[in-house]
Amino acid sequence: MEIENDGYKPPKSSDELRRLVDQYLNITRENSVKVRRDRDYFDGHQISGNMRKELEERGQPIMPVNKIAPGLSGLMGIMDAGVADPECWPRSPKSQAAADIATKTLRYVTDRAKYKKSRRQTSEIFLIQGSCAAITQWDGRHITIERIRWEDFIHDPLSREHDFSDAKFFGIAKLLDTSDVRARFPDTYDDLQSPKGDFGDFFDDQSKARWWSSPKRDQLRVVDLYYLVIDQWHRCVFTDGGSLYAGPSEYRDDLGQSISPINAMSFEVDLRGDRYGAVRNMVPLQDAINSRNSKLLHLLNHRQTQQTDMYAPAANKDIARREAAKADGTIPFGWAPIQAPDLAQGQMLLLQQAHSDLDRMAPTPAVLGRLSGAAESGRKAQILQQAGYTELARAFGRFEEFEKTIFEKAWFVARDYLDQPTMIRITDNPRAMEWTQINEPILGPVMQPVMDSATGEPVIDPVTGQPMTRVAMGVTGYKNRIAELDLDIIISTVPSNATLEQEVFETIMETASSLGISPLDPNFDGLLAFMPIPNKRETQDRLKQIRAETEQANAPQAQQQAQVAEAAQQLQAQALQAKTAKDAAHAQKTTVEAQQIELENHHIIDRSVMNAAYGTPFNSGIPLN
Repeated sequence: MEIENDGYKPPKSSDELRRLVDQYLNITRENSVKVRRDRDYFDGHQISGNMRKELEERGQPIMPVNKIAPGLSGLMGIMDAGVADPECWPRSPKSQAAADIATKTLRYVTDRAKYKKSRRQTSEIFLIQGSCAAITQWDGRHITIERIRWEDFIHDPLSREHDFSDAKFFGIAKLLDTSDVRARFPDTYDDLQSPKGDFGDFFDDQSKARWWSSPKRDQLRVVDLYYLVIDQWHRCVFTDGGSLYAGPSEYRDDLGQSISPINAMSFEVDLRGDRYGAVRNMVPLQDAINSRNSKLLHLLNHRQTQQTDMYAPAANKDIARREAAKADGTIPFGWAPIQAPDLAQGQMLLLQQAHSDLDRMAPTPAVLGRLSGAAESGRKAQILQQAGYTELARAFGRFEEFEKTIFEKAWFVARDYLDQPTMIRITDNPRAMEWTQINEPILGPVMQPVMDSATGEPVIDPVTGQPMTRVAMGVTGYKNRIAELDLDIIISTVPSNATLEQEVFETIMETASSLGISPLDPNFDGLLAFMPIPNKRETQDRLKQIRAETEQANAPQAQQQAQVAEAAQQLQAQALQAKTAKDAAHAQKTTVEAQQIELENHHIIDRSVMNAAYGTPFNSGIPLN
């Protein structure tokens, strides 16, 4: 039965889509069994039933040495430490402020959706099962980012790309209670005559009929499938009995093209199209370790015997075998144990080689930080870690691309559906919370029609025949409207070593000290511009705020200091003026005294001349003194 919504006609019927799902089940069944085995090996279920039975018959304990779990846990720890935050970049210099708002909005959306939890879940599936998937969608109130369980994920089995970019369909196949299905699709569920399903998983059950439908359990498997036809994505929710919902994809990219809200990534893809994780290549070595351990233990617990006396009773053969297997056994007459150290030594060498090969696939000590000392700088430790997981860099790069796709789709959904005024937090400091509003309405005078209170209809102007209007306060526009922003999105990865930020801080302060620049100096911003620090803009804004607060707090003191300096300058000027006057008076006195001395010298010379002329002392009547 096909459902049409608002005149929409699906390009493919539910029967055609079911055949796509059946094709996926048939093609991926063999690889799915191996993927489940990989998961079992990580969980420690590494001994088969036949081997367990054989060991129990020997009386030998079952002791698998799980080397896969610690190795994969180390890889997951590295991925968890590489926390990724979205960052928006403008496409023009005028859009820098808009890019900051978009960055804060996208981080708010991912925090609200608890993306970090989904990231941990998907990274585990990525490394173990090999293919992780997530769906980013609008639930009517908020944007959600949810991982898709590996056993519920359906995809195009003919896809060969790691990121499924060539896939023609994605889907989620979940077992739901029939009551939940009826509540979500009340009309179409009843039209399908209330089908019921089975809880049995299709990977464990060879019968696809039981996977789709069985009356034994009051559950129903519902497939939510997004499929591509030419260049348009469509959605269909269906069961084995028919379609529950059909319609076009509700999501668009920045160019207006329809997209699927599901994105996925694989750790590795072989030539047959089988997708697998990091465990797949570890399984043979793990089997070798368990086998060598078992054989080595068997050789140590059992000894071979040799008949030394040809006349020994034949019955002693079985007794000698049993006694030789005991730690305190007594070998009967005519038999002696044989030492076979070469067998045990050979098994030990093979065991050591298997351990070494498996350790090579796991994170090296440099990756886990076992070789770096506590006093080493963060940058040096980071370099050691990067060198340690160079072989895994391609896989980590694929997961980073997976994250970027999630951020992009979250932004597309936010632009289309996050259109209401929303307050978002822009700082994480609990002591100084800062908020901003997106889609903030701007109020101003607008023209509104005059409504008739009696009829509720607009009042018509009898002269013009048009509705009468009046000036009233209304919304004239929006501030920080994210639907109007045109941006690029990249990922900014925070280093896993916490001491790296401390090292950058010390470098900045040492450079500023050598240049004689204080953090409160505006020139300090120019130094920050060249430093690789996270949240650079927030740091610069905070410094500007501190400078303004410092200047405001020091304003009275600065004014008092200015007054004191001005008074000191006045006193200094007065002292200089007095000294100048004193020096002038002293110079004048010296000049007068010099003139008097010169005059007296002239009188003495004149008297001497007169005395010489008259031969007697000449008295001019002028006293000499």
